[in-house]
Amino acid sequence: MQQPSSDKRRARGVETRRLILRSAVSSIASLGLSNMTLDSVAKRVGVSRALVVFHFKSKRLLVKEALEFLGRRYSEGWNSVVAMSDGTTMERIFQLVDYDIRFACENPEYLSAWHAFWGESKGNALYHELGVPRDQRYAGEMKELLATMINEGGYDKQELPAIITGINAMLFGLWLESHLDPKPDDYIKGMAAVRLFLSKTFPNQPLPTTAVHE
Repeated sequence: MQQPSSDKRRARGVETRRLILRSAVSSIASLGLSNMTLDSVAKRVGVSRALVVFHFKSKRLLVKEALEFLGRRYSEGWNSVVAMSDGTTMERIFQLVDYDIRFACENPEYLSAWHAFWGESKGNALYHELGVPRDQRYAGEMKELLATMINEGGYDKQELPAIITGINAMLFGLWLESHLDPKPDDYIKGMAAVRLFLSKTFPNQPLPTTAVHE
């Protein structure tokens, strides 16, 4: 049975919108928010500026959609790890850390786009509106696991804030280093650093012998 022409047009529209959105992320990553324009996005896709406006109305809305796209891409993997109920508490912590570092190392373009949002005033304000609530949820889920680890191991509960700060600082620092000076062994070095931190913080808890995706 032949697909109706209206369905074909709709499918083409969805695909064009997807390509424009991916192009916007690429433009933000390479040009920054200020220099990214609807024209630069249209040129990357090979469509007219009018078509970009048709799908996204304005640069502001396109930038907002690009940030939401980045958030969804990260959340998909994080949520799948959180949903896993098997494994020890340490293994679940290790899985989240592994995912975070691997994501940064395997998605340099996304990483550059995120840093554009963080580094420019308008993008930073938008990130606080849309991205910070997600970050707070990630932090809360990690905090819950770390608190469980402290209870299970009989560690000092008063150290929880410092442990959380240490994990967050280490992960963000690895994202920054991978963005500014990426190297082929960034993932290996990052995981080795986190492994050392966790082993010193929770000396009585065995660490996984291998990373989640190895």
